[in-house]
Amino acid sequence: MKQQSPDSVGKQLISEIQTLGQSQGLNTVFTTFLEISAVCLDAQFNLEHQEQQEAKYAAMTANMTPKELSSYAKMLALLYLEIRKYQDNPRDILGNVYHSLSLHNEWNGQFFTPDYLCRMMAELTGFVSEEDLKKKGYATIQDPACGSGAMFLAQVWAMKKKGMDFQTSYLFVGRDIDIRCVWMAYIQLCLYEIPAIVIHGNTLTMEEWSTWQTPYAPLPILAAQERKRQKSEVVPA
Repeated sequence: MKQQSPDSVGKQLISEIQTLGQSQGLNTVFTTFLEISAVCLDAQFNLEHQEQQEAKYAAMTANMTPKELSSYAKMLALLYLEIRKYQDNPRDILGNVYHSLSLHNEWNGQFFTPDYLCRMMAELTGFVSEEDLKKKGYATIQDPACGSGAMFLAQVWAMKKKGMDFQTSYLFVGRDIDIRCVWMAYIQLCLYEIPAIVIHGNTLTMEEWSTWQTPYAPLPILAAQERKRQKSEVVPA
């Protein structure tokens, strides 16, 4: 499948990974970049995990040189800049980087669905779960094999196109058996400011090993509670 070509900032991110990958291997560098980024974001946004994630970060970086640490920091900064550029037009940045690095051979032949197909499916399938909206005040959108989160990004793209407020009415819940995919989805959903929970687990056996929640995940729940409170305060004439 042909992915969208990275632009200048995306190319800088790929170049930074390739440069460090010359000595350590592309797969190792990209995977380490994903884990460090996910751990740092989770430590910052989830106080319950902060101590655990800070300890993990310290262990991961203990033997890194200042140059290596600087390189990983630059990668995250470049990713952030790239995502900010597409904030109103979400696209799967990390999925494109993954394909540009030709890592599918090392990741057991995994391929991520390109943006244009995800967007087409998002527009065809719609979004609203009337039952959830009536019962809970918000709807949950789930993906049992979320990969890099491309389908969620496409759904948000379609919602933005229709002028819908995705942050207060929808909670995105993804699951994947590959922790690298979980990190990819979590990082992007965090930086795109999407209410989401990403679970590292097996959809078929329902086993779960870790949960990654963006700081925006409580928004639809809180908004539903506030709407319910306001409705209860309305006194009939």
